[in-house]
Amino acid sequence: MGRWLNAGLLAPLFLLIPQLVAESSFPTAVPSEIRIASFNVSNYITMPRRIGGRLRAQAGKPLAERDAVARSIAAINADAVCLEEVGTPAEFQDLCDRVRKAGADYPVTEYLSGEDPTRHLALLSRFPVVERHSAGDVPLRVGSLTLHSPRGVLDVTLEPRPGYRVRLLGVHLKAKLEVPDYDGTALREAEAGWLRGHVREILTRDPESRLVVTGDFNDTWNSRTIRGITGDPGKPDSLKALPLTDDRGECWTEFWEGAGVYSRIDYVMVSKKLEPELDSARSGVARFPFWREASDHCPVVITLNTSGNPTPCATTSPSPR
Repeated sequence: MGRWLNAGLLAPLFLLIPQLVAESSFPTAVPSEIRIASFNVSNYITMPRRIGGRLRAQAGKPLAERDAVARSIAAINADAVCLEEVGTPAEFQDLCDRVRKAGADYPVTEYLSGEDPTRHLALLSRFPVVERHSAGDVPLRVGSLTLHSPRGVLDVTLEPRPGYRVRLLGVHLKAKLEVPDYDGTALREAEAGWLRGHVREILTRDPESRLVVTGDFNDTWNSRTIRGITGDPGKPDSLKALPLTDDRGECWTEFWEGAGVYSRIDYVMVSKKLEPELDSARSGVARFPFWREASDHCPVVITLNTSGNPTPCATTSPSPR
């Protein structure tokens, strides 16, 4: 590949589906680096859509858009990809099949359902999952109501090589859409508060944990949501929200066409243990020429140096492998 261009109220049932594979499916070489990405694949679901000028009550994501998603994932060539806005298990399988046809193979998958019956979190991984702590049912107090995190939190530990583990949390917080029954902003901030407590628990138990929290946070850099999750920078249980950009220095990750607004709402956050292992030249916002064919979001990507020769913190667009 060439250079990347500028390029509610009742507790839900939840579903966690790990894909079982033979050990021989995993890479046998010890990797000197690992790449982790997050990508909101923009309604890879069945929903009302306007197709050919006519409104259809139920239609899947158009084939061209599905193929563009698959091309994007294959081009990123990450070892683990957290996905947001994935539909049914069958639609997730469709995505996996297209990614494989596009040239990227992921022997391990995870799929998580929360309260939202339509949009789900998922994971593609080339490395084995050695621990699973995902939470599909996350009850939250919002005023006088008990609500639930719409998508929950995907929480797995990957082991790229013996002795080197990365705990990966994938999230998709409440969107900035008005709802009649409750305060959406308050719910998103409640999700952030729960996530901060979860991060604190992980890092209190193991301060040396290589922790990555990534996904669509549906809020901006200076928001209470982001500051609430990262915590106090002076404390050992804090996270760093990486200021990733594309190769033009632009940081936006989502284009809201209806409002004509570009925003940074997708993030990668890392624990202090991981900061010195970030590769500065191979992390950033992936801006492919065909990005709008796939999604209204662009993927965010980090590369970790596992060889013991760390490089400075990443801020710019990653180069391909």
